[in-house]
Amino acid sequence: MRVLIVDDNNEYRRLLRRILEVQQDWMLVGEASDGEQGVRLAQQLKPDVILMDIDMPGTNGLQATRRIKHSFAGATVLLLSAWDSELSPRRRDCGADDYLLKTMPISEFLSVLRSVRPTTAA
Repeated sequence: MRVLIVDDNNEYRRLLRRILEVQQDWMLVGEASDGEQGVRLAQQLKPDVILMDIDMPGTNGLQATRRIKHSFAGATVLLLSAWDSELSPRRRDCGADDYLLKTMPISEFLSVLRSVRPTTAA
């Protein structure tokens, strides 16, 4: 599956990139450092899954997810946050499909990713 990472933290994007590079069933197709760039890349690249940080300057992950879901409803968007309390209710408000905690063990993170079933293929 094709994955787009949207996160303003360079180190966290690098970690996600390394995790995805060793997975044979996942292909990183792009990275964005803010929500606005994430929306543009989602429209251009049509990834199967978007890993979207919530807290970014400018267009945050919730705003970007709303826009992506409006223009490209087939995208599966998984919100990323270090804080569990901000994810569950806010996820439903913006149309995200699920969420991942940045503090999850890698094995659990991968388990959630593997459970994703995009509604359309790119």
